[in-house]
Amino acid sequence: MDLDIKIIRMVWGFVETLNPTSLLKLSDIELIQKLIAEVEKASFLSPEDSQNLSKYIGSRTPLIRDLADTKFE
Repeated sequence: MDLDIKIIRMVWGFVETLNPTSLLKLSDIELIQKLIAEVEKASFLSPEDSQNLSKYIGSRTPLIRDLADTKFE
């Protein structure tokens, strides 16, 4: 998986700024789609980048949920 570091930073920036309550309500698939959509608003993603980003986010959904849950408390 070869993702540009700027894209990875964008994902974590969105995780930090999006409403934690709404993130926690999303299913894993919806969470992945939401974050990819946010990145696509800010940067062009090739189909390969989008697929790699989906795998990256999917492998980190427990961490994303933990961060959102911590912000929610």
